[in-house]
Amino acid sequence: MTTEVTTVGEVIVDFVSTASGTGLQKAPGFIKAAGGAPANVAIGLARLGTRSAFIGKVGADSFGRFLESTLRREGVNTRGLRFDRIHKTRLAFVSLDASGGREFEFWERFPADEQLSASDVSPDVLSASKVVHISSFMLLKKRTRTTVRYIASVVRKKHRLLSFDPNLRLDLWESHRQARQQVMEMVGHSDIVKLNAGEARFLTGRSVYSRAASHIRSSGPSLVVITDGPKGCFFQTEKHEGKAAGFRVRAVDTTGCGDAFLAGLLHGIVRNHAHPSALNAGELLRICQYANAVGALTSLQRGAITALPTAKQVDRLLTGRHGRAQ
Repeated sequence: MTTEVTTVGEVIVDFVSTASGTGLQKAPGFIKAAGGAPANVAIGLARLGTRSAFIGKVGADSFGRFLESTLRREGVNTRGLRFDRIHKTRLAFVSLDASGGREFEFWERFPADEQLSASDVSPDVLSASKVVHISSFMLLKKRTRTTVRYIASVVRKKHRLLSFDPNLRLDLWESHRQARQQVMEMVGHSDIVKLNAGEARFLTGRSVYSRAASHIRSSGPSLVVITDGPKGCFFQTEKHEGKAAGFRVRAVDTTGCGDAFLAGLLHGIVRNHAHPSALNAGELLRICQYANAVGALTSLQRGAITALPTAKQVDRLLTGRHGRAQ
C-alpha cells in the first residue's frame, strides 16, 4: 500500500524523569522511551490511521534496534531507516516541572542521526508519499542540510507536499542568527509550516498571529499554522485565516504535544485529498480542531509516544464523549 506521509529526521531514546518538579539534577530515576519529533509524528499518524514511513539514521547499537522495533510495532514503515556502525544513537534526558513543562539535555556529541546523507535517502520512498515532513534537527549540521536540500528537490520534482516544523531548541544552534537563517531558508522550500507562538515571534518579530503568519507565507508556504497550547491555534492560507479553539484538560506531560498536533494536522490534510491552498475555511477549521484534540489528549499521560491517541479517542473527544479527557 502507498505511504501517505513520510517523516525525515531524528528518532532518539528519551530518558524521562520518574518524578515531576525535580529538574534533571535531582531526578531520582528515568524511564526509557522512544522519541524524536519526526518519529513521534510518524507514530501519531499511524495511530490515527494514516499510513506513515520514517527516514533517518540510528546507531547500530541496542538503542538503535530498540527504536527500529518500536517504529515497526506501531505500524510505521522503516524501509528508510539506516544503521551507523561508527556513531551512536542520540539520547535525551528529560525532566518535567510541576506544570508539565520540560527540561532537555541531549547526549552524544556526534549522534548517528546527524550522519544521514543524500545517498542514504531513496527517492522512491519520498515519491511514494503524498506528504514529506522534515525535522529542524536536520538543519543543525552541514551534512544533513545538504540532505535536506536534496529531499526538497525530489519532493518538488515529484509534486508532493513538503511539511516543516521549526521545533526550535536554540541551545543546539551556534547562534540565534544561524537558527533564524537556516529555518527561514527551509520555510522557503515548504508547503506546510507549523510553529508555536514563541517560534513565530522569534522568526518574524511579530506577536500578532495574522502578521506573523503572513510574514512566513511570504517566503512560500501555502499553509501556516501557529499553535498556542490550550488556547488552540491560528491558521492562514492565501484566501482564509481563522482560529480553532483548544481543549482545556489537566496536562500531565506536554512532551510531544506539538508533534501530536502536527500528526493530526497532516492526517486531516491527507484525508481531504486537496492541496492546502484549495481548502476552504470550514475544512481548515475542522482539520485544526482535530489537531487540537490530538494534542490535548497527548498531554494526559507521561511520554510522547505512549500518550498518542487513536482516531476513536479523538472522535470521542470531538463529539463530546470525553473519553480520556475526563
